Amino acid sequence: MNGEELPPLRDDVLYDAEQASWYIGRTSIWLKRAARADQIPARRVGRFWKWSAANIRSIIAGEPHVPQRRKRSRRTA
Repeated sequence: MNGEELPPLRDDVLYDAEQASWYIGRTSIWLKRAARADQIPARRVGRFWKWSAANIRSIIAGEPHVPQRRKRSRRTA
């Protein structure tokens, strides 16, 4: 954001990769790759990755992320 002070995080907003990158200090590409690999907390909304204020705070604080991947069900024929 060109040296401007960032607005405070809002708990009622989901941030996209570009917005979250301002707070986290990493590129939006890094955020998307880490989210896809389930290395950081994020949620998928349609085809886009989104981060809540709580997600961003935990990434900034360096809290460990417990992967939340669901096991794929095997179809039986």
